[in-house]
Amino acid sequence: MIEAAQLSDQLRTYRTRCPHITRRTTAAGPRARVRTKAVLITPTGTGTGTGRAGAEAMASGAARLCPLIAEAARQRLRLAFTVRMPKSGFTLASGSRAGSPGIRRDVIQRADHTEERSYGSATTGGFDAVEFAQRADAAGGDVAAAVTQWLLETGRIHPGAHITHLEIRTWRSR
Repeated sequence: MIEAAQLSDQLRTYRTRCPHITRRTTAAGPRARVRTKAVLITPTGTGTGTGRAGAEAMASGAARLCPLIAEAARQRLRLAFTVRMPKSGFTLASGSRAGSPGIRRDVIQRADHTEERSYGSATTGGFDAVEFAQRADAAGGDVAAAVTQWLLETGRIHPGAHITHLEIRTWRSR
């Protein structure tokens, strides 16, 4: 485990070696929020975890989400995910009850013609993490391929559709 003092020393060293690199800012000026890598579940933790994979991580199959799914399966947790992809990739209209039952209907329309859709929630019970761990294993650790396969099997996306972002959430059922 890295101590806080070690981490701040590492950051100071990084800043002196790379002064030309600065944090990303928003159009208004303040520092932008930066999404982090997968937060793994700890055995002594709360039993929840979240992991995100953006465009670059998706190119490698979102493999960094595998440990999150594997640990969730080991602890018999529930799982939900949100996918972002071009609107043309989805087979069902935005907000369709058949597309994502029990999930909010106000699908966020984006300027880049993509949509985010959620599948599974605490309200609907989510999915068994063991099943998705088996799917990811069958896909050779490619979480993106496992999620894509599930979406194809359930008729939610067109063949050849490309997921641009993926978020996995896990929790302990009550």
